[in-house]
Amino acid sequence: MTRKTILFVLSVCVLLGGWSLLPAEGETGKNAAGKGMSARKIVVTNPIAVSRDNETVSLNWNEIEKTEPNLTKDNVAVCEFETNRFLVTQIVEDGNKTELLFQTSLTPNEKKYFRIMKQPEELNKPASEITTYCRFVPERSDDFAWENDKVAFRMYGPALEYETITCGIDAWVKCVPTPVVDKFYKEKDYHKNYGQGGDFYKVGNTLGCGGMAPLADGKVVLPRNFIRWKVIANGPIRSIFELTYNPWQVGGKTVSETKRISIDLGNNLNRIECLYNCPDMERLTIAAGIILRESSNRKFVDAANSTIAYWLPADGNYGMIGCGVVFGEDVKTKVVETDGHLLLAVDHPCQTPIAYYSGSCWNENKEFGTFEKWQQYLINFKKRIDNPIRIQIQD
Repeated sequence: MTRKTILFVLSVCVLLGGWSLLPAEGETGKNAAGKGMSARKIVVTNPIAVSRDNETVSLNWNEIEKTEPNLTKDNVAVCEFETNRFLVTQIVEDGNKTELLFQTSLTPNEKKYFRIMKQPEELNKPASEITTYCRFVPERSDDFAWENDKVAFRMYGPALEYETITCGIDAWVKCVPTPVVDKFYKEKDYHKNYGQGGDFYKVGNTLGCGGMAPLADGKVVLPRNFIRWKVIANGPIRSIFELTYNPWQVGGKTVSETKRISIDLGNNLNRIECLYNCPDMERLTIAAGIILRESSNRKFVDAANSTIAYWLPADGNYGMIGCGVVFGEDVKTKVVETDGHLLLAVDHPCQTPIAYYSGSCWNENKEFGTFEKWQQYLINFKKRIDNPIRIQIQD
C-alpha cells in the first residue's frame, strides 16, 4: 500500500468520526496495548432486546485515574476492540464530578469491548463535524439555543418578554446532521425552509414542546423568562447548560427554579432536570407537557409508562412535527389534560431535583415519517432509560 493510499484511508476515517487503523500499516489499539501503553478493557452490555443507536457510555474519570495514573485528560483515547477504531471522546467536568464519554451502537442484548489507553503520538485524536452545541444568543433577544445532529431547540430570555413570557421549549427542525443554529440566526429568515429545516413551531405563553412548570388550580403557572444562563459542557458528544428563573407566585406561595438541560449526540430527546425552591411549601405539583393546537387532535398516551406524544402540522406547510415527553420508572406521574396542554403531572418534594426527557422530530426525516414511528421511538427510549447499559472495567 502506498503512502498516498494510506493517507486517503485515514482521511476517510476522520470524516466518519474516528480512525480505522490498518494492522499492517499502522498502530492498532490492540498492538499499542501490547507494547506497554496504558490500557484497560471496557465491557459494555445492552441488557434488553431493543437496539440502542448512539448510546453514550459514561466512565468515572476518578476511577480511571486510580487504575491508570499515566493517562491524562489530554492523552486518553478509547479504541473499539473488534474494529481497532479509535472513537471520538469527551471529558465533561462538572463541579467535583468528571466523566469520560464516548458513544457506540448496540444491537439487542449485544456485548461490546473497548480499550481505554494512551492516544498514539503519531495520530491526531479523532474529530467530527457532527456535534452537539449550545449558546446564549444576545443578538436575538436573549435566546438560549442548542442542538445536536437530529434536532434543535431554544428558550427565551428577558429581552423577549415584551412579546413572549414562558419557560416553554421551541422546537426547531433540521434535516442535516451538521450544526444549523448559528446559520439560522445569521440568515434571520429561519421561518422558511431552504433545505436544512427551520423554526416552524409556535410556543407562545405555553410549555411548548416539552417544557415543565408548576400546576395549580388546573392552570400551568409559568415563570417569567430565564434571567441567568451557564454553559457546563459543549460537545462533541454532550452539551449541558443551566437556566435560572426569578421567584414567582404559585398558589400564593413563592417558587424559584433552576433548569439543567443536556443533549447527547444522536438523540431526539433532551434530559431536563428541574430544581424548585419553595421555602413555604414541602411539596409542589409540577407538570411537563405539550401545548395542544386546533390544527391536530393526534395524541399518544401511555400512562403506565409515563409517556405522551403529539403530532401536529408544522407552520408554513412544512410537514409534521412530533413532540414527546417521557419520565423514568423512578417517577410516578399522572396524565392530565388541562389549560390547553397534554401533561404528565407529579407531586414532588421541593428542593429535590426531578428529571425527565422531552424532545421532537420532523417527518421530513425518514426515520420519523409517520406518527407511529415517533411513538415507537419514545417507547424504545423509555425502555432504554429504565434499563441502562452495564459497564465493566477490567484489567
